[in-house]
Amino acid sequence: METHSQKSVSDSPRVLHDEYLYRVAVAKANFDFHTSKIDEPKLTGRHLLEKTGFTPAEDHLLFQVLDNGALEERRLDETIELREKREEPFIVFSSDRSFRVEINERRFEWGAGELSGLIAKQIARVDPTCTGVWLQQANGPDRFIEDADVVKLDTSGVEKLRVAPVFVLWIEDRKYRWPDQSIATAQIAKLGGWDPSLGVQEIDMATGKARTLKPGEVIDLKDLKTFAKRIGWRRG
Repeated sequence: METHSQKSVSDSPRVLHDEYLYRVAVAKANFDFHTSKIDEPKLTGRHLLEKTGFTPAEDHLLFQVLDNGALEERRLDETIELREKREEPFIVFSSDRSFRVEINERRFEWGAGELSGLIAKQIARVDPTCTGVWLQQANGPDRFIEDADVVKLDTSGVEKLRVAPVFVLWIEDRKYRWPDQSIATAQIAKLGGWDPSLGVQEIDMATGKARTLKPGEVIDLKDLKTFAKRIGWRRG
């Protein structure tokens, strides 16, 4: 088995240029794909699992990553057709049941009872550095999910996640991710690690010009480009 560089669920199959017409890239739930050469155009789910080292096959669930990023479960006795000179991606779970999760109103099957914020972003095919994940809750505000946070998936229902942009803030030359569309003076100070009574200055990072924010002042962050790249804050 050949080690392949990590890729996201959104990657398209690669065109290959060697004597092997067929390859599969198989990963566990961590999306760390490994490539295996296949010498036949058709094989069952069981055969694919066995060829790629997942035995016994009965202890695993096999999902094919489609070109649109969706995951489609493949049965052990189901015949899978591989495309010539393409690397077909699959995800394998050590599980006997699948779960459902809804991300941005699109339903996905998942082979584990847990889903991290980072994996949710990979499934949704978004840039993890500038997006956030929220768990929708019927009896309260949506809960922000950090990349390392884990959402428990319920077999009796469907957990609903929302993936949307987050705002990148520069506070005293350090970068912070902020999930809301606005931020108040005291919140900037808290992120930066100082008491709000010390004050907050807004800095134009292109010109160095500064102004002191008023206590309780709220900054609108909807203009992501401006505030992420050209505006920063410091104590004072």
